[in-house]
Amino acid sequence: MSGAHRRNHAARGRRRRARRLAAAALVGATLSGASAAQADTVRGTRSRELVERGHEILVTVDRGHATLRVRRALFNGGPRHDQAVLKIDVPEHAVATGLRTRGELRGRPTWFDGKLLEAELAAERYRELTGIGGYYPKDPALLSWRSQELLALQVFPVAPGTEKQVEYTFTLPARYEGGRYHVHLPQLGTDARVATYTLLPAHARDQLFVDDTPVVPGKKMTPGAEGITLALGRHDAPWIEGRLGVARAGERAVMHFALDGAREFSAIPDGAHVVVVIDASRSRDVEALEASHVAARAYLESFRRAARAPGSERPRRGARVELLSFDRTVHRHTRGFESTEKALARLEGLGDHRGNGSAMDDALAEAGRLLARAPRGASRRVLVISDLELRDGLEAPRLAELARRTGAIVHVSQIMRGGDAALLRFDDDDWDRVPRATGGLLWRASVDGSARAIDDELRDVFEEWARPRRLDHVTLTAEGGPELRHPQSFAEGDGYARFEITDAPVRHVRLTAELWSEPVREVFTPSRAEGDLWSALVFGDDLHEELSEAEMMPLARRGGAVSPVTSYLAIEPGVRPSTEGLDWGQGVGIGLGGRGRRVSRVHQARAKVAGAPPDRVGWLKEQLEKAWSACGGAQRAGAVTLASTWREVVDVSRVEVRGAPEPVLQSCVLEAAWALELPEMFSQPRGAWDIPIG
Repeated sequence: MSGAHRRNHAARGRRRRARRLAAAALVGATLSGASAAQADTVRGTRSRELVERGHEILVTVDRGHATLRVRRALFNGGPRHDQAVLKIDVPEHAVATGLRTRGELRGRPTWFDGKLLEAELAAERYRELTGIGGYYPKDPALLSWRSQELLALQVFPVAPGTEKQVEYTFTLPARYEGGRYHVHLPQLGTDARVATYTLLPAHARDQLFVDDTPVVPGKKMTPGAEGITLALGRHDAPWIEGRLGVARAGERAVMHFALDGAREFSAIPDGAHVVVVIDASRSRDVEALEASHVAARAYLESFRRAARAPGSERPRRGARVELLSFDRTVHRHTRGFESTEKALARLEGLGDHRGNGSAMDDALAEAGRLLARAPRGASRRVLVISDLELRDGLEAPRLAELARRTGAIVHVSQIMRGGDAALLRFDDDDWDRVPRATGGLLWRASVDGSARAIDDELRDVFEEWARPRRLDHVTLTAEGGPELRHPQSFAEGDGYARFEITDAPVRHVRLTAELWSEPVREVFTPSRAEGDLWSALVFGDDLHEELSEAEMMPLARRGGAVSPVTSYLAIEPGVRPSTEGLDWGQGVGIGLGGRGRRVSRVHQARAKVAGAPPDRVGWLKEQLEKAWSACGGAQRAGAVTLASTWREVVDVSRVEVRGAPEPVLQSCVLEAAWALELPEMFSQPRGAWDIPIG
């Protein structure tokens, strides 16, 4: 998609959203009285005694999407077999992906699955099967598209004094944030009956949450007006996961790519041997030295909290810490590697003495000697806090070699006193090569040196010295597809998603980044399951309006989705027109409102149902020739060009009179063309007509 195409798409999207808001308000006023809230409606075609008795929804939350299996129980209190007509409000971004109806087979209650058909064909078959005939009434059901926000469900027959059950399925995408998949479940149902949700994870070991509170699988909830927001925590989440779905749509394709970061990219190593090195030279003032002490305490608190974290499979040993400072010489403040508790107490007791000289080289060499005594296999860490105002001749290459010899991951940080606590990596500096030689980073931090207690917020900032928590220098490249706009930094728990129409199928998406200074390279290839899923979910997104009907059809069929071009028809084997059938010739219909574009195909021409092709051009020619003659043009030839959407004349773009101009004739015919009332045979979503006269 070109840049200009994307800009035009964005502008069209804004206009569509504005139209949708206006349309939703109009539909709500038309179908639900004065209430501003959207709600389903349930009614019978023959009687007001057809009502709803049950509305239950089984919600299954998976990794990236959720399914809502909606079961509705309808009761007919009227005297005759009746058709139930439901207007169904669709949850935001959801798509209908299944239908089934409960009937009987060999005397036993049986569920009959619906089949996805071309929308006009499904409507014709339903109309034919529910018509008047000589057979015992059975159970067809039709689920069709009215708009992205509205579906129609027709079920026939509901026998007198009996209950009829029907079930349909919504699929909707989940939003990834904070290391969990989130799904908002709105309050669904009619004004008289609100649906009850039953909540399940798709994988038994995954955990559902509502408002951060764990939910027992199978829990039932009836939402209030604000709905319910569910979150799913995955038990076996990889540290980074990319999900790529690609599906052809004619000569073009749709692509959905999602990148999910685990709730934690890494863990603070247990039993780590840590050396904290603080610059106590006179180039630093007292406030900067105090800020260094506070930052170092927050860093060590991260190790202490990790050691005390509940739920460990085995007892944790905790970190062991050596505390050094330097001016022209190196000073040890601990007696060998001590517990984090003892090291924290010593940090709090350090004074503000500063001396001349900045022997960082000797401090790194001492850290290396100390860490050489660490047990084999123990994680080794060095944190150096300095202003990097060092003596001439002490250059980055020498310090980088000393850092590498420690065998530890080394971080070097400057500290700015005062202000809110903050920590930023700083890559554009010659000193960056010192920590990079070990897999660490150069940082710049700020902290209030007067802070006495280390609260959760402060500890959270400086935990990033203890373990990597974000990807930086991120690039995402879609091979064979568009440029992917993305953030340069991607924190653990973050989610990124992109949905595009592409000129050709994307072959893979490549990720490059850094975790601390460790290079990260991943390649994500298309998944068939993701391609199936997003073939359906495109119809819950504004993106589907950029597709032609020819492009929609393969996507709807692959995803099994109700769409502008497909509907579900569920029938019991052997269903035929019955003695209790509906008299469609008497104007029986759905009677629901909605947007005019790509609505349900129920309003079909009877001639087409019977097999005779409708002669729309012939009808237009007959009507326009009558108008032409009535306007005084019997002796003149010409042409009229008009367009239609369903049974509406949507445009009259040309009235041409051959020979000498006839403004009066043209004006008269123009008004007559606009006044045409198109019959039922005009069942196309769009039509263009060029009608010759004379």
